[in-house]
Amino acid sequence: MRVLITGGAGLVGSPVSRRIAELGWDGRIIGIDADCPPLGLPYAQCDIRDAAALARHVAGCDAIVHLAAIPSTRSHPNPEIFDVNVAGTYTVFEAAACAGVKRIIQASSINAVGGFWGCDDRRYDYFPLDEDLPCHTTDVYSFSKQMVEDIAEYYWRRAGISSVSFRLPAVLNDAIIAERQMPQSLMRRREQLEAFLRQPPRLREARLAAARERAQALRTRHIMEFDAVQRGDFEREAPPDDWLFAACFYDRFNFWTFIHTDDSTQAFEKALTADYEGAHPLFVNSDRNSLRFDIETLLRMFYPEVTKRVEALPGDRSPVSIKRARALLGFEPRVRSLL
Repeated sequence: MRVLITGGAGLVGSPVSRRIAELGWDGRIIGIDADCPPLGLPYAQCDIRDAAALARHVAGCDAIVHLAAIPSTRSHPNPEIFDVNVAGTYTVFEAAACAGVKRIIQASSINAVGGFWGCDDRRYDYFPLDEDLPCHTTDVYSFSKQMVEDIAEYYWRRAGISSVSFRLPAVLNDAIIAERQMPQSLMRRREQLEAFLRQPPRLREARLAAARERAQALRTRHIMEFDAVQRGDFEREAPPDDWLFAACFYDRFNFWTFIHTDDSTQAFEKALTADYEGAHPLFVNSDRNSLRFDIETLLRMFYPEVTKRVEALPGDRSPVSIKRARALLGFEPRVRSLL
């Protein structure tokens, strides 16, 4: 199989590129940088928005793994994020259509439904989240991921290109886990939650309401976007060393979920080889929450307004369903815990 990998030297792309090399497939990597670390495959510099250059790399391919994108609102101005992520993805699919490529596997994001980078207090209709949940995006990165899923659906209708758009959560590898001392910090968060739950209910509710109000006040001001980051607004204004604020601002919109690069690589490999047609947005993540905490307790604390369950959530399950990825691709997470 001849596979073109855009952005194949990044956090998700590097292990995917290595895996394609291990399989003996005819893989090619393109990226925006002049060169890339050795990954076992040939590399060429190419901006995915350059249609003529991209067409030369797409010619003769059987499939494309599309990973080239700007991954957050913090590092680039909004127009550039939209241009790279949306116009770039359109150019990739259009090149595939012109070359007769019938399969594209791309990185979407869990944020396609709205949440982490947004400027409002995103309300969810039910848990666990699944692919039927309407998208509600209020930041350009999340909107761009909503749009790339629409582009995939458009090219299925227009050109018969089958695709999977993986709604990746926080992606971790062993180096990141060690560098951030994640098992230790997750254990501290468990202990903080357990101590918090021992407080009187009225005190808990008051503290939660205050933390959520502070978090939302900052979100409303687009505090995680490029201009605010350049000004240092968040660093000046976010409460320091306040774990409850952090839980309301960050953790609840991450849904306590993650995927290890071993499993994202597995997902991309299976999506390249499985038998399916159509355009499929799919959540892929661990089926256990990162805190290994009773999930209903977390949801009652941080999403008390969401009482509907479309599926039972026993024990330490993730509140993000991977049922469709299991059914379509046979995806099964191997790294299920960071603790």
